Amino acid sequence: MQLNAEDGGKRQFIMVQLPEVTDEKSEAFKAGYKNICEIGKERILRAGAKIKAEHPEVDTGFKTLKLDTSNLVKWDDTPTDDANALKERFDTMIKSLKFDRSELDVVYEVMLKLGIPVTYKVAPIDINGRKVYSIGEDGLVLVCLDGSNGGITPEDITAMCDLTPAKIVAAEEAFKDDVALSNAYYISKDKGIEIELL
Repeated sequence: MQLNAEDGGKRQFIMVQLPEVTDEKSEAFKAGYKNICEIGKERILRAGAKIKAEHPEVDTGFKTLKLDTSNLVKWDDTPTDDANALKERFDTMIKSLKFDRSELDVVYEVMLKLGIPVTYKVAPIDINGRKVYSIGEDGLVLVCLDGSNGGITPEDITAMCDLTPAKIVAAEEAFKDDVALSNAYYISKDKGIEIELL
C-alpha cells in the first residue's frame, strides 16, 4: 500500500494466516485478539488508515476470507430403510442454501468453484427490483439468490441476459415456480448464456 502511495502503482497482494490462538498471557489476548488473524486484520487497518491520511487517493480496502464448510446443503446419500429419516432428508433439501450464511458467502463460494479470482470486483446491482451480484468489471458472471417478491421471473432472466454475462448462477429456490425455472433455461439458451442452479 505504501509503494502504491509513493508511485501510483496498482499492486495487489494476498496474505494467508492460520488462525493460531494467542497465548492467554499475551498483551494481544488481553486486548481482545483471540487469534493471530485478528491481529493481522487490525495491523492492515491501522497501516491503511495511516497511508490514507497522507494519500487519500490510495485504495487501502481489503477482503477477509476464511476457509469454512460449503454454503450449500449436501444430500445425505447414506442408505436407509427408515421412511421417517428419508422424509426428513427430503424436507431439509427444500432449500439448497444453508440458512446461517450470508449472500456474499455464497457468492464467493461460487467464484471459487468457477475458478474466478476472489480479487475480482463484486457489486450488487438492481435488476427489476431484485438484488443480483455482478462479478468482474464487465459483469462476467451474475449471481441471483433473491427470491423476494414472488421469486425470479422470466422477465428477470431476460433482463439479466441483456447484460450479456458469460454465465448466470441462481438459487433454484429463488425462482417463482417451476414454469419460471423452465423458461429461464430457454431464455438463456436462446441468448447463448449459460445458466447454473444452486
